Amino acid sequence: MSRIGTLKPTGPHDFWSDLRGQVRTLSFKADLRIEAIRDPNAHPDAPSHRVSMRDLEGEPMEIGSAWSKTINRGSNSGDVFLSVTLDDPSFAHPLNFAVFKEGEIGVATWRRRQEQAA
Repeated sequence: MSRIGTLKPTGPHDFWSDLRGQVRTLSFKADLRIEAIRDPNAHPDAPSHRVSMRDLEGEPMEIGSAWSKTINRGSNSGDVFLSVTLDDPSFAHPLNFAVFKEGEIGVATWRRRQEQAA
């Protein structure tokens, strides 16, 4: 896995309520805000967070979504992480990555998806 960014919690609630930081790859760099969506009527498959950044004029713009997940194997079983998808018409493909809690920060990591064996 490649580390592509770090985010700090800024919300008054739990660690995952409001994260802000930078994510960057060779062709993409952005200051992101990942904010929890508080909607008790949301569908169970709906995203738990919205992801936004500022556009070229400095206006906030929603660029993606995140889903809260729980690790179910290994030594970190039971820990929460975010599965994030960013997309924009200017992207050739969506950018998918995960954010894991590492001490007092969130670490954004990316790895290429492996093809499923037939």
